[in-house]
Amino acid sequence: MLCRVSAVAFATVLAGTTSAFAQSCAGVEARVNVRTGQLQAAVEGVIDTTESALIAQELLQRNQLLSAFKVMTAQSATASDQVTTAHKQAASATASTAVTQANNLAVAAASHRYQSVGYDPCGSNAKAATLYQAIAAAPAARKSIAASVVSQPGKYGDPASWTAAVRSGTVTDGTSLFSGDTAAAAAFINAVVGPPEKQDPTRPSGTARGDADRLGKAERDAMKSVGTVVLSDIAADNATGGPVEQAKALGKHWVGDDGGETWAASIAGDHQRGILQDAVRMEAANLSLLALQVKKGARTETAAATLLLAMVNAKVGAPLPSPEAGGPK
Repeated sequence: MLCRVSAVAFATVLAGTTSAFAQSCAGVEARVNVRTGQLQAAVEGVIDTTESALIAQELLQRNQLLSAFKVMTAQSATASDQVTTAHKQAASATASTAVTQANNLAVAAASHRYQSVGYDPCGSNAKAATLYQAIAAAPAARKSIAASVVSQPGKYGDPASWTAAVRSGTVTDGTSLFSGDTAAAAAFINAVVGPPEKQDPTRPSGTARGDADRLGKAERDAMKSVGTVVLSDIAADNATGGPVEQAKALGKHWVGDDGGETWAASIAGDHQRGILQDAVRMEAANLSLLALQVKKGARTETAAATLLLAMVNAKVGAPLPSPEAGGPK
């Protein structure tokens, strides 16, 4: 309706002109409207088609992008898994290698430690055992030497054999006590202790004079016994194979003939355990030597006390008996 009014108005305006236009012709409006509708439909169709194509293209590209993201994510995840697996395997291999190396080092350390037994332990143990046996056998050796002395406590005898032995010239000096020769030491001790006393038949027991003689003999025998035991003990300790010789052998195990250089060189690269074991063995040897020193000190004190007592008795008492007479003068 609006088109029709517009067309009439437009025709009235142009009525006075000399020229005619197609738009003013009858039927043009309808054709224009039809054409416009067709054009609109065509444009709308093109728009719809284009929109559909764009939407389809967008969906395609979006799917492609999503697929690409998925592929990239999958690849990244796979790569990450591979890297993680590689790191894990590398760490596992490293840990296994470290554990193996630690075990090997532990075995080597234990082997080095428990193979450390000090310097020639068998030799030191054998020498220590020999020293122990010598110390244990010393009292029996002392008794054997003391038993060879002819002047025994509480006994009487003929001094002729003692006098003959002394006059033979076979008796050596005091060095025989330290020479290791127990026979020579026994001869020296026998000479020092003196002859046995001969019993006087005119002084029978049961009488005052006989009892006084026995008391005097007991006093002299006591002093002689101390000298016999002390000298026999010295000879037994210094005998061949005795405690002194075996103690020197045990000490020489570490000192040697070079002042201990061989021992120091052998123990320098040893484990602390071996060094401590040698230290314990040395301390045990020192204790054995200390025991011998204590025994020597006690022996010296006993001998000194007996000597002092003999000197006092010689000043205030009766003289010792004469070997020839066999009794006190």
